[in-house]
Amino acid sequence: MQQPLSPKQVAQAIGVSESSLKRWCDQGLIPFHRTAGGHRRLDMPDVVAFLRSTGHSLVRPELLGLPPATGQTDISAARVQDEFLAALVKGDEEVCSRIVSDLLIAGQELASICDRVIAAAFRDVGDRWDCGEVDIWEERRACEVSLQVLREVRSLVPVPEFDAAIAMGATLDGDPYTICSTMAELVLREVGFRTSALGSQLPFATLHQAVRKARPALFWLSVSSIRDIEAFIFEWNSFFETCRACETALVVGGRALADEEVRSRIRYCCYCDKMIDLAKYGSTIIERVRRTGH
Repeated sequence: MQQPLSPKQVAQAIGVSESSLKRWCDQGLIPFHRTAGGHRRLDMPDVVAFLRSTGHSLVRPELLGLPPATGQTDISAARVQDEFLAALVKGDEEVCSRIVSDLLIAGQELASICDRVIAAAFRDVGDRWDCGEVDIWEERRACEVSLQVLREVRSLVPVPEFDAAIAMGATLDGDPYTICSTMAELVLREVGFRTSALGSQLPFATLHQAVRKARPALFWLSVSSIRDIEAFIFEWNSFFETCRACETALVVGGRALADEEVRSRIRYCCYCDKMIDLAKYGSTIIERVRRTGH
């Protein structure tokens, strides 16, 4: 958990006076809390939300714990995609983190960043792997860099209210790829869910127990590979019945379910080919919960 920031740190980071920053706090433009000694302290997600809403630029991003040069990325889509891909293949975590932070602070939706930058880069890395231009170790390193960048993004996304609707998710037994599931967790958190990622390679039996005990409003499953089609379909549809009984919306995604023939044999509430689709569907669930209470 990142330490709270002082008004002086934030003011210097965005190039304004400390008195102006404190005035914005007192006007309610930036949420803050006070220490036992009465000093104002600001949380990083609230500072990021302020930057996104006002368009203030960063002068000294390192004071906020952000990579140097954050705020200097050319935000054009093609330029960002090329730069992120090149950094990912090189394993340059700092550049990857800076690009994603820049886009987020500039007001881009996290779902769009995931689709247009991170997922797009991984498709390219996969193509290069198939062609022999990228070795296995480079692909695995790219996975680790992306996961670390997404962990850093978590500190920039506001924490939902304690009583917010719950979303849970995982990958299934035999499916070790966690990037899509990690992106799903953060995208759903940004739209207002209290998210709980259960990890990777979980058997259906424990997912039944998780839904029955936690009663989440939404459960996501990212499926990148399937070992046994018939067994998968049988267990999946049984899990869907558990979700339905618990009033949990089961949302699916992943390259293994891009096959419409497989998808036609399983039951679910929504299939999301992209993170922006997940964000839209998640928003409808959040709105329903707020309106009806369940």
